[in-house]
Amino acid sequence: MPSFLEYNYRIHLLLVLARYFIPPLLIASALLSFLPSLLSDGFFLRSLWHLLICLAYWMVNVKYADWKNHNEARKMGGVYLPRLKGKWPGNLDIALSLAQPSEEGYVLEDFERMFTSLGSGDEVTTFNLGTLWEDTYVTRDHRVMQTMLATRFDDFWKGHELRMRTKGSFGDGIFGVDGAKAKAHRALTRPFFARERVQNFNTFERYTEKVLAHLLARFNSSQAIDIQDIFSRFTMDAAGEFLFGSTTFNTLDLPLPPPNKKSKLGPKGTELEGSYGSFIYAFEKLQEIVIIRSLRGSAKVWGLMEFWKDETKIHSLAVDAFINPLIMEALKEKRKRGTEQCDPDEGNLVDHLVDMTNDLKLVRDELFNIFAAARDTTATLLTFTTYLLCLHPDVMATLRKEVLTYVPNGPPTFDDVRKMRYLRAVLNETLRLFPPAPLNLRSSRLSTLLPPDQTTNEKPIYIPGGTTVLYFPLLMQRRKDLWGPDADEFDPERWIDKERVKKMTDDPFMFIPFNAGPRICLGQNFAYNQASFIMIRILQTFDTFTLRQQEDAPDGSCPPASWRGAPGRKGIEAIWPKMAVSLFIKGGCWVHMSIADS
Repeated sequence: MPSFLEYNYRIHLLLVLARYFIPPLLIASALLSFLPSLLSDGFFLRSLWHLLICLAYWMVNVKYADWKNHNEARKMGGVYLPRLKGKWPGNLDIALSLAQPSEEGYVLEDFERMFTSLGSGDEVTTFNLGTLWEDTYVTRDHRVMQTMLATRFDDFWKGHELRMRTKGSFGDGIFGVDGAKAKAHRALTRPFFARERVQNFNTFERYTEKVLAHLLARFNSSQAIDIQDIFSRFTMDAAGEFLFGSTTFNTLDLPLPPPNKKSKLGPKGTELEGSYGSFIYAFEKLQEIVIIRSLRGSAKVWGLMEFWKDETKIHSLAVDAFINPLIMEALKEKRKRGTEQCDPDEGNLVDHLVDMTNDLKLVRDELFNIFAAARDTTATLLTFTTYLLCLHPDVMATLRKEVLTYVPNGPPTFDDVRKMRYLRAVLNETLRLFPPAPLNLRSSRLSTLLPPDQTTNEKPIYIPGGTTVLYFPLLMQRRKDLWGPDADEFDPERWIDKERVKKMTDDPFMFIPFNAGPRICLGQNFAYNQASFIMIRILQTFDTFTLRQQEDAPDGSCPPASWRGAPGRKGIEAIWPKMAVSLFIKGGCWVHMSIADS
């Protein structure tokens, strides 16, 4: 079946409904022909019989599937996880609460609450959500993540459900495909993250100078700046040149949002005007829709809610209007080359994409995927690093001392960055508390086994084939049994203390902000180098970061009063972390950077 049909959620939903209703309705019609007319005549009686037979058919199917899974689990020596028991049939109440999270909720709070309600402390690490009588495993267990991402990599894939969720946003790009297609995408993209490329800091410096100019201007006018916005522009412009050979984005040359509590909120920060604002709004809405669909569960739920209107369509058109000129320019260059392909050492990613395929939709999808990774991952890291430095002036002072020791002024080299252990510790600790991708998922290709948790009496967990597994790096990287009683605290020293570092070295899946295994993020080193470079340049100039969220963020951006005194980070957070495909701060992160000697 063509992919546009195979991953069409409407067709999938219709097939599911046909499978649910046609067999029981045929059985009902056959049975009713044998019943006396007294029991089957009339619309009401016939409808009642059809309903009862449908319910009986569905119940038998559910019970049979449960029996089959329990039986297979026993034969494989594992434990089939029982589904959660909600208040409504099919855990519909749980599905609805996840689809419409609390207006004042903290990121992933609903799932954290479920883990807590099933056991004390960090005892329960994996459970079966079981909405609409369908198995969905949820885990914060690093051993399960290791199994899916590495040990039994071939037993898991992204699967049909994820493809349907992301088709309207990420299309057939690298993040949504499996198997041979995924390998082909990675093979094409990998050369652009080769060591010699990611160690070339010239591109970073050009755009860092623009960032510093904006920060100095706001310092001189005593105004705060939305660092989430400025870092997003920085990573977009740098990625545009580094990967796509384009120096025309120039988002850092466009007007920045002013500090104003009455500003209109966009999907993440202040809503921006103009063509760039339209693109960013659409770009961020598409990622927001993907995560909303994931939280709503299977396509049976979100597909029904979007049956008459695909929420991604209008935003995809706005993204296309921004990306398509890049593709057109690459096609012009391709025509100039004739039959000669672009030299791998000279061309950019778009040039190589158009050499590989004439499928413009595929080129567009790959660009969207790489844009999302190159822009959002590093921008998220930089934003939350700056936020945490605002809250921890002692860490800020130690970090600035290290920066001035190695590179008191001017652009750092790759060797300079390698020497700065404390800078790497600060970045790692930020990634631990606020991983850019806090939620991810896989689907089991076949029935297999996962590592046990304390609720299964040391027996491995059986997982049926075709089961979605939601896994949460954010929740795992804050587990106190893994990271100690101070797991919710920002402490870069844990990355320098030899005993703690040895524990992480022995158990590397405790920390997976860039995923792991064969599909580990290709841009990991690029992100570390880019983030290190600009933080060094900023800390050479500014010695004090002051958070101005209460004074300058748009109304509705600050944490609700109900958070005060709550356990974990929720009770101490000064910003509102939210989640699309990547983590972000609601309303932006407003900071005033200053120089003490001025």
